[in-house]
Amino acid sequence: MTERQIGNDGTPYSRRIAAQRLLVTVLRLAIGWHFLYEGLFKIALGNWTAFGYLSNTSGPLSGFYHWLANTPSLLRITDVLNMAGLVLIGLALCAGLFVRLAAACGVLLLVLYYFAYPPFGNTLLNASEGHLFVVDRIFLEAAALLLILFSKERGYGLGALVRLLRKSGKGREVDAPDDAASARREALKHLASLPVLGAMG
Repeated sequence: MTERQIGNDGTPYSRRIAAQRLLVTVLRLAIGWHFLYEGLFKIALGNWTAFGYLSNTSGPLSGFYHWLANTPSLLRITDVLNMAGLVLIGLALCAGLFVRLAAACGVLLLVLYYFAYPPFGNTLLNASEGHLFVVDRIFLEAAALLLILFSKERGYGLGALVRLLRKSGKGREVDAPDDAASARREALKHLASLPVLGAMG
């Protein structure tokens, strides 16, 4: 193994890349499942609305949220966009498709949630579990999505599988049995997120 293939800590780059890819995949699946579950739960209720959530906000942007809650047409649009956004972002993150777009949309949605009940100012008087000063669960999830958004590594998933197939179809012929087996193993790794999603469902 050449010097370039070994990192400063003595670990081969291929092993380090595989570990990073696995960690990003697990993080992406966890956040994706959270979004997907929240969206499906709201849809399953049948009569879910964000009215109560929006009308009780007390943060610096509470005027905006109260306006949405008290305008029936905007409230209906907000409800549909919220449920659809949660489900689509969750599906994209779990499947590994359009990961950067899903992460960006997820951050935007979480920022809106964060400022509805920000963990500072008046809302600290009614702090609940996981609602700490400035940094709360929403903040941490948004930070994790930002990491996924700006990371070069997107993990295993359908998007990476499509890129792998395109790359192999552009004239890179697999002529050795070891190369063919390696390509099959790589393809199966990218499909691994689907059974996980099915099991969670």
